[in-house]
Amino acid sequence: MTESSPPTVPNAIQVRSTSLAARMANVFAAPGEVFDEVRNAPPSVANWLVPAVLLALVGIVYASVLFSQPSIQQQIREQQEQAIEQMVKDGKMTQAQADQALAAMEKFSGPTMMKVYGSFGAVIGSLIKILWWGFVVWILARWLFKVRVPYMKAVEVAGLAAMISVLGAIVSLLLAVTMGNMFATPSLALLVDNFSPTNKTHLLLGAVNFFNLWLVGVLASGLARLGGVSFGKAALILFGFWTALELVFIFSGAGRMAL
Repeated sequence: MTESSPPTVPNAIQVRSTSLAARMANVFAAPGEVFDEVRNAPPSVANWLVPAVLLALVGIVYASVLFSQPSIQQQIREQQEQAIEQMVKDGKMTQAQADQALAAMEKFSGPTMMKVYGSFGAVIGSLIKILWWGFVVWILARWLFKVRVPYMKAVEVAGLAAMISVLGAIVSLLLAVTMGNMFATPSLALLVDNFSPTNKTHLLLGAVNFFNLWLVGVLASGLARLGGVSFGKAALILFGFWTALELVFIFSGAGRMAL
């Protein structure tokens, strides 16, 4: 099967051009129309760069507010202490080494440093997230559907879809602050009283996040429009890929990346 160029919309039904603000808003309600426009319009850096900046800014606010909460600070300290205690019990560390490690954590993982680390991670993570999902959409369209989609077009789709993550981060922050729990997210993890990031069952519940599912659904819409296939086919493939990736994270010891 040879590769084909991305399908185009006939002139009689060409998608009208909208503003960037309209595209970022419409991706919540009518993503298919937004991605039709992206597919047929000239390349636009703003389609992915502006959402990336918004996602980074929300991430910085998230880190600044979250790590200012006394309850969250206490939760982090308790998790660090529990992790060190477990290493002592497992014989991986002596009590003297544990005391030194706790002292170092107290010095280098205070609220200010956590805000700095969190803000830096938000900026880098926002860009990586959009470029990564752009790559996934691009490679699936090219390999599975044999459509020659420009990589940056796929990045535009991922960037606009990231507006779902912007809203999700805001909701997650409100939940975390209200409940005094950094793992309080709009997911099935809300059913767990004492969430543990080392418990695989808890991580599986945390991975079932409403906004993550919504994001994958919107990305599937973008893949369908770029690849010229049905939404059902694109969704089946993309949700399957996402599920496999989440399971790899959880069962390989990188569970936090699944949340």
